[in-house]
Amino acid sequence: MGEYTVQIETNAISRPRGGAARAVALFLEETRPCVQVVFLMRFLAGAALAAGGRSAGLGPWVVVPAASWALAALFAYGINGVSDVAEDRVNRTGRPIARGELSRRAAARLTWLSAAGSVALAVLSRDVLLLGYVLGFLLLGYAYSAGPFTLKRSAAGTSGTVLAMGLLTYAAGWTAAGAARPTGPGLVLAVGMSLWMCVVGAVTKDFSHARGDAAAGRRTSVTAWGDLAARRVGAVGALAVAAGFAAAAGPWPVLLGPAALVLLGGAVAVAVLCAATRPDAAPGRTPYRAFMVTQHLAHGVLFAGLVLL
Repeated sequence: MGEYTVQIETNAISRPRGGAARAVALFLEETRPCVQVVFLMRFLAGAALAAGGRSAGLGPWVVVPAASWALAALFAYGINGVSDVAEDRVNRTGRPIARGELSRRAAARLTWLSAAGSVALAVLSRDVLLLGYVLGFLLLGYAYSAGPFTLKRSAAGTSGTVLAMGLLTYAAGWTAAGAARPTGPGLVLAVGMSLWMCVVGAVTKDFSHARGDAAAGRRTSVTAWGDLAARRVGAVGALAVAAGFAAAAGPWPVLLGPAALVLLGGAVAVAVLCAATRPDAAPGRTPYRAFMVTQHLAHGVLFAGLVLL
């Protein structure tokens, strides 16, 4: 295993803060917009497939549940940002809290307001099952980042949490559509893309965070297994998940075929980048970026196909 010995810098310069609107904008940046978008895409994909695989099945009724889920995702990544300030400074992520433009106190307030809003909207939807999913998602988001659980400290805790949060998101979409159980395509998409998060995303995100994770005492895929072993797991895992998804999607070639092709292409890109890049690679050329772009494109082509049905 490679050595990652770093002293966490705890002092940072607090820059002048603006008004509430600026704090909200910085909070949204802190919660990683690209991740927030894909969580909403997962929710809507679950709802659309449960509604019969047609985009027309998505109507005004989905607005309140989707907003509830969006706020839950903001909470999960908001509390992660508040909890990871020291590591983010070591890793030089450039996020607003770490760079001193958004105070932890302001971020924490917006984080808990997001949680309260999520629960309130779930109650407003009058769907008990959706409310249960929202509460479960919020609990997982808290347990991942904060004590006494801090599931992010281990590779197993990270992957398990990511898998559960992915499945809950698709399940919440099914519930919002009024489906008692998922359709075949919905189940394949939910399992396949949640495994993509668990096996590929949870591993490849560690490559550029090893210094901060080691300084915080985390046993992630890189700090526990070593960089080379983690890259092999990421590469093989990406190819295995994509191949499995393509096989499972076989009975629905029109609906899931394009997404399967995107996932296969993305898996090859992830595998190549796992072998070709170093931990200090440019942000746009990392295996994690390929993972992220792939899941956006996979959901995007699914929605495009639904419009044409």
